[in-house]
Amino acid sequence: MNDDNFLERLRGDARRLRYEPDDFTLVRLQARVRERIAAAPTAAQFLASWFRPLAASLAALSLVAALSTAYYVQARDQVTIDSLAASSAEVSVDGATYSVD
Repeated sequence: MNDDNFLERLRGDARRLRYEPDDFTLVRLQARVRERIAAAPTAAQFLASWFRPLAASLAALSLVAALSTAYYVQARDQVTIDSLAASSAEVSVDGATYSVD
């Protein structure tokens, strides 16, 4: 089977699945589009259309700042193997202090 036969068969199968809207649906769709275009936004809608993206950007920026601050504090407080090897550990048991060098 070559690609031409496959594509023709695929197009034929897809033709049955295609959605063809009737005239009533097209008229309703056109009326809804015209209504949305003709309706002028109120002051609240106009301000909301500007402030929503700004608020979302500010929220994303604050989330990034919080995560990076948490990562920076965690990375700074990590104990390295070299610092563990340089310090001695002292264990106190029953009043006797033992040191591990």
